[in-house]
Amino acid sequence: MTPDQRYCRAVLPRVSRTFAINIRVLSGRLGDAVRIGYLLCRSADTLEDSWSGTSVEASFERFLRAVDGDRAAAAGLAAEARGAGAGPDLELLANLPRVLRAYDALPAEMCAAVRDGVRTLATGMAVYAGRAAIRPAAAPYLDTAEELEDYCWVVAGCVGVMLTRLYAAAHGAGGEAAQTRRLELAPIVGRALQLTNILLDWPSDVRRGRCFVPAAWLAEVGIGPRDLVDRDRPQLRALVTRLEARALEALARVPDYLDLIPLRHLRYRLFCLWPALWAVGSLQQARRDPEFPWGPRRPKLPRHELYRASIGSLLTVDHGGALRRMCAAVAGGP
Repeated sequence: MTPDQRYCRAVLPRVSRTFAINIRVLSGRLGDAVRIGYLLCRSADTLEDSWSGTSVEASFERFLRAVDGDRAAAAGLAAEARGAGAGPDLELLANLPRVLRAYDALPAEMCAAVRDGVRTLATGMAVYAGRAAIRPAAAPYLDTAEELEDYCWVVAGCVGVMLTRLYAAAHGAGGEAAQTRRLELAPIVGRALQLTNILLDWPSDVRRGRCFVPAAWLAEVGIGPRDLVDRDRPQLRALVTRLEARALEALARVPDYLDLIPLRHLRYRLFCLWPALWAVGSLQQARRDPEFPWGPRRPKLPRHELYRASIGSLLTVDHGGALRRMCAAVAGGP
């Protein structure tokens, strides 16, 4: 293992709470490629969420050049990140050249999958972040339900496609029809997790000026982004229900993707299954919180619940069926 690969392994737990758990089931080249792809996506996310350096558009342009092989662009971003403040996300960006060297060492097919996924993500993020930079601070980040869907594709759906291509590069496609169907379903897996995160992050996102509830939805119930936190309002329940329904609808389709992964590739199956189980559990946790979503905290599934769900999944081979039953139970609950 090279020093750059060791760095990627060491930094991952610092920038992710849950991804650092489920990636442990992946090994070899696939594990390395997924880890590097995630860290590059997380670096782009830092430009969207934590960046105070040069203009958003210019920063994303440099990032894209760096991914395409411009190491001077990578070094420039890293130097700027080192002077931008503290925190694990900025530290990751400050070490972008190390992540890119690990990326360069991947097999060509895996490099292509990571490059395409990261470019799609960063290009889309640049559009939304650039638009937000010239809007009033309190304006919603997204305007319509269609933009909500597009944003989920940009930041998560394309990652699902990237992971599916990496899986095929590591284990073989298993037939053109099966891989085509996986690629069709992969964006839904990403969307399910992103919609869940948007809902759960509502308390913190709104307070930092990032409202992902579409402006059109707010207009329908007659409130603005500032009304989404600090005290309960009747309109909030309708918005939560609407967003949760979209998340559950997408989560209920994740089993269709899992069913296309052979049992002999159990590690990749679990890698995909666990985040969906945690997402459903987190939605249940949010329902139990009397102050969600207007209160001060993000509902978090306790770590022991994360591990219990993960260990429980090892006791059944019907992963898709188990997840379907969980989604149905939550959707039909109070």
